[in-house]
Amino acid sequence: MQKLTNQLTWADGSCTLTLRRQYRAAYGFGEKFDSVDQKGKLVRACVREKCFYQGEYTYCSMPFFLTPDGFGLYVDTYVEVDFDLRKEGEITLTFEEGSRGERADVYLFEGTPKQILTQFRTLAGMPRLFPKWTLGAWMSANRWHTQAELEEQRRLTKEHNFPHNVMVVEPWSDLTTHYLWNGSSIPHKEGDECAALEEVRFGAPWQDPKALIDGLHEDGLHLLLWVVPMYAQGVNIETRWNVPQCLSDNEYVKTKGECVLNADGTPYEIPHTWCIGSMVPDFSDPVGSQHWFDRFRYLKSLGIDGFKTDGGEFIHDHSVTFRDGTTGREGQNRYCEDYTSAFADFVGEEGIVFSRAGGQKSPSFTVLWAGDQESTWSEYRSVLKAGLSAGLSGFACWGFDIAGFSGYLPTAELYLRAVQTAAFCPVMQWHSDPVSNGRCDFTGAWEINDRSPWNIAAFHKSEELLELCRRQFFLHYNLLPYQYMLLKEAHETGVPPMRHLLLEFPDDEKVYGIEDEFLLGDALLVAPVLQDYTDRRFVYLPAGTWYDLFTGERFESGTHEITLCKEHCPVFLREGKAVPLNIKGGTLCSDVGNRLDGYEELTFLIGGEGSFRFTDDLGNHIEIEWTKSETKVRRNERGTPVHFLRLSGRRK
Repeated sequence: MQKLTNQLTWADGSCTLTLRRQYRAAYGFGEKFDSVDQKGKLVRACVREKCFYQGEYTYCSMPFFLTPDGFGLYVDTYVEVDFDLRKEGEITLTFEEGSRGERADVYLFEGTPKQILTQFRTLAGMPRLFPKWTLGAWMSANRWHTQAELEEQRRLTKEHNFPHNVMVVEPWSDLTTHYLWNGSSIPHKEGDECAALEEVRFGAPWQDPKALIDGLHEDGLHLLLWVVPMYAQGVNIETRWNVPQCLSDNEYVKTKGECVLNADGTPYEIPHTWCIGSMVPDFSDPVGSQHWFDRFRYLKSLGIDGFKTDGGEFIHDHSVTFRDGTTGREGQNRYCEDYTSAFADFVGEEGIVFSRAGGQKSPSFTVLWAGDQESTWSEYRSVLKAGLSAGLSGFACWGFDIAGFSGYLPTAELYLRAVQTAAFCPVMQWHSDPVSNGRCDFTGAWEINDRSPWNIAAFHKSEELLELCRRQFFLHYNLLPYQYMLLKEAHETGVPPMRHLLLEFPDDEKVYGIEDEFLLGDALLVAPVLQDYTDRRFVYLPAGTWYDLFTGERFESGTHEITLCKEHCPVFLREGKAVPLNIKGGTLCSDVGNRLDGYEELTFLIGGEGSFRFTDDLGNHIEIEWTKSETKVRRNERGTPVHFLRLSGRRK
């Protein structure tokens, strides 16, 4: 690692740096929806909210990239930076004109892509080792307005036998203050810097949230609540927000100056996109941040497990000021980090935050989801690119809304293929936009925008679709020991569970442009089905021997035309590698429930010859080795029963 500049400072006007070096591809930059390889493009490191079809825009931007040619670059700054990758053998960095003395350090990394990623994450922060339940299936909707609706979802997961571990609820609050559950009143005490919780009163829609949460916990479900960083400006937004508590909060915040301010000292108000007219809390202000979180503390006493920290892309004016001296030019990219890291500190090690906006430090404290997409095949293809680029930037815990969350309900084929991909992602989540948002024009085709497997199956009148999806949820839980092992590896090295093929095969030029396959760890190659009306797809298998996960059929390196089936997407095990599984009856896609404190059958999926070491959070330390004819357990301190599932089919 080499620091090319030491606290680079620029006055009014732009600053340009040029690195002249040959390279064949450039990956990273946070999360990119248009292409994983950004060579030949002008890449703007800038956080931007874009609802649907993100294209070149990104919610999560990082001024970092790596190449397969032995080097990578990181600009340690929050000021917008342009990376011009359009000229062969030349990379030009341009810092925004008009900057006011902001600083930057520029680092050059040398090594393999994995080594570069480790160096970058060492500087910016290693990915967090999230609680294991984070890796279970997630269910979410922006239409569950009552306790009865949540109880119904809890019942339906049991009725249809779909394991879940996380439930995300968006409209839990009064939607005016965004912190009161069911219209409770929190008065500001005279002489007190912060709001004090006097009493929490729950009414008809949410009769007893504490009992609700306790019941969810009994079923192994964890509850996340939706939040946005805003103070509603009452009459300046909607008349329904013109309520006493909201107005009291606004007046208090404006009087104390506990928000992002304009250059003239007046409160900054969000000018466009969404939450228009709202003030924005300043999380760099210790007193203001304390005041903000004092109003959320009662939620922790109820037992909530974290927050969906939505938004964060709210700084649109470069002249605004922050209490700690951060400028608006820095705040455009930094604010979402300050906001989500503050919530991460608030929930502590037992909880999580789940965000779409972020920057270079975000992997160390937040789970990332790919933001807002409609239910189209092009959106589905774009989120896979986003996941691969996020991984190449160091995000370990990533997911997307299965088949999109808005627009027309997905076709049965799109939904099934998206579920099959999500089964191999760290986060497997379905989410639903409410019809009331006006973005789900069903023209009377269906009553609700519910993206649950059972509702999609009912809409398409297909019990077969429901069963096929159920088996993929089972498979996700079968893979959970492997996913957690990979999450731990990411925490130690910065190398993500969901990997672009480049990370394991950096010398193979054929993988550089592949955006429709990924590796789960170093053992499984997943080839999602990303096209409609097709019964075949080509799959490139890098060096080595590979085994079809479901048939055991053997393949050698090269490009293969695979006949598709509806039961699963193509997945291959790399010879010499092992995958720890939790299965039942020695069978993949078997029902093991959603428990996380043990195994039905701890089974190692193997092929060919090799050796493997496995540790988990339950105290297991197991070493195995295998040849083509036998398997051996070399170490097993706890004596946990160990099983093997061998793939060794005929040659293709």
